[in-house]
Amino acid sequence: MAEVTKEELITLMLKENESITKHLEIGLTRLIILWKISKGNIHGYNLMKTVDEFYKDQIELGLVKKANPSKIYPILKKMEENELIIGEWELKNNKNVKVYKITEKGNLLVDALKDKIATTSLNPKWQEFIKDMSSKVEK
Repeated sequence: MAEVTKEELITLMLKENESITKHLEIGLTRLIILWKISKGNIHGYNLMKTVDEFYKDQIELGLVKKANPSKIYPILKKMEENELIIGEWELKNNKNVKVYKITEKGNLLVDALKDKIATTSLNPKWQEFIKDMSSKVEK
């Protein structure tokens, strides 16, 4: 039997416990999308590229799938329904594209999340957790 490397074992364990990583990915993806829209108007394709940049390493390991319309657009639709963003059709390079903009309500949520993250990051237990969970596992 071939010897399994520690990296292969970690990848296997993450895949077998996908529900934990999936919930984390979904929540972070929503936060990334709202944050990115708060930085300036953007269309769906560029949002997919942004999400992929955040998950580049996980995508390469096969732990996370690349962003696609069926993943991103339901999130955007829900954010529109919740009045966090507005999608407006614009003509760009002779194509109609939907450009997303943050609303006042969306900005309030981003500000509240920034405050929550800032406060949380000051808690010594969270600092210990983040330091430990972000340390590279030796192979």
